[in-house]
Amino acid sequence: MRDYALNRAIGLDEVRGVSLLRRFVHNWLARRAVAKLDSYDDYLLRDIGVERSDVRWAAGLPLSVNAAIALEERSGTNRRSADSRAQDVRENVVQ
Repeated sequence: MRDYALNRAIGLDEVRGVSLLRRFVHNWLARRAVAKLDSYDDYLLRDIGVERSDVRWAAGLPLSVNAAIALEERSGTNRRSADSRAQDVRENVVQ
């Protein structure tokens, strides 16, 4: 149902009172900020909590998607899966 409402709002060129053009400009600026991360070295990216491949993935998303939010969600997913793998290793060592 949420997807239906979102697609309907996009069709009406308005999402939460924000025009489609304004949203594209906002997403374009977010994509530029994400693309700047690609110039950082791997140590800094690791400190931030993202991987270079994730930065390049987010920078290649369409303008209908906010690249900064998508990168944050993806890096959070990667962190959670890494934490669960580390927990599995710790459990296997204890046994």
